[in-house]
Amino acid sequence: MISSLFFLTLTGEVVIEKQFREKIPRSSLEDFWATFVDPLRQVQDASNVIQYSRFAFVHIIRGNIVLLGITTKETPPMLVIEILSMLASTIGMYIKELNEDSLRENFSVVYQLLEELMDNGYPLTTEMNVLEELVPAPTLANKVRSILDAPKRGSRGSDYNAVPWRNPGVKYTSNEILFDVIEYMDIIMDAEGGLVRAAIRGVIEAKCELSGMPEIILSLTNSDSFEDVCYHRCVRHNRYESDRTISFVPPDGRFSLFQYRCKPLQSLQPPFYVTPQVTFSKSGGRLNCMVGLRHGGMSLSDKERSIHRLTINIPLPPQTDAININGVSHGTHSFNTATKILTWKIGQLTGNTTSLSGEFFFTQSSAESVTEGTGEAVTVEFQIPDFTWTGVKVDSVSILNESYKSYKGVKYVTRAGRFIIRTV
Repeated sequence: MISSLFFLTLTGEVVIEKQFREKIPRSSLEDFWATFVDPLRQVQDASNVIQYSRFAFVHIIRGNIVLLGITTKETPPMLVIEILSMLASTIGMYIKELNEDSLRENFSVVYQLLEELMDNGYPLTTEMNVLEELVPAPTLANKVRSILDAPKRGSRGSDYNAVPWRNPGVKYTSNEILFDVIEYMDIIMDAEGGLVRAAIRGVIEAKCELSGMPEIILSLTNSDSFEDVCYHRCVRHNRYESDRTISFVPPDGRFSLFQYRCKPLQSLQPPFYVTPQVTFSKSGGRLNCMVGLRHGGMSLSDKERSIHRLTINIPLPPQTDAININGVSHGTHSFNTATKILTWKIGQLTGNTTSLSGEFFFTQSSAESVTEGTGEAVTVEFQIPDFTWTGVKVDSVSILNESYKSYKGVKYVTRAGRFIIRTV
């Protein structure tokens, strides 16, 4: 599996190094970075899986940290990416935010976590409630206990049972379980506004603060639209396969309960249109972008439903030196000089058409060598509260094996997934 693991900055500086099966010399890492990453404009442009010499370098990026796993034997690359994502998620929950400063500040905690999470390059202990007993979270209370050499409260001790993802002794004064049903729209549109690809995927996130060992029975409506599903190991597989009921003993805290991918939708259209136009000249170019609600697209007949947090990211050529926005009817804009991306934050989209126009200028030294097109597409971000395109709803939630009164809540939201618009 993974022979060596590195936590790197976006410039290639090693923050944390962990060797498992074979010690990979730093010189190999430096040669790889100089050959495949340094020539690129940004780290994000690098392929996630690169073979170099006798090694396979697999990486993901979280914030300003690159998690790089190196393997020396034939290994499914998607499995390595999944392990790296699990490590990033778990460490992020421990230190609140995965970035260079937090890694350096909590170096010893992260290193202890890696010792428990991985064994000889393979995943070992991944349940948060077990990890929190083995490696105390870097809270003020735990730091005081470590100074006083006091045991951590709520330790499972010898009470370990057949449900490794839950501590049977957990107690809450206010018992509640909350669900977030989140659907993502993955859309690709061509330069003429035609739909190339559209898909819907969703996830049910849960936050459990229930005492004891409750059993939850959750029923969904419109689950026949699912083409493929994936769920937490706490879900009883046989029960779901028999009657599509999600029965489980929940982990404590936040966790991803259920994920699904919907069947292909022939009539799916985005709820709004975006028409970016970019023209070029020798010294720069002009850009214009119009956004408005699409009539006949997503049915948002309820006036309470509207597009929120709408953001348009427009990539400009790498030779762009400056921009001048001379007309914006709604929202704010900013230009990142490092990534050469113009970000237009519209916010809530009303019924009126909104537009942005302006000019961009090239550096004098590179103006002659610029070719039309950036090779990148416009990306769109948005969310629609209290709405799911597929109509998936939580029909009922039952809590068994416990006699206390509990609160059960559900929220729905539709968000942009991989929503891109080609410009060429």
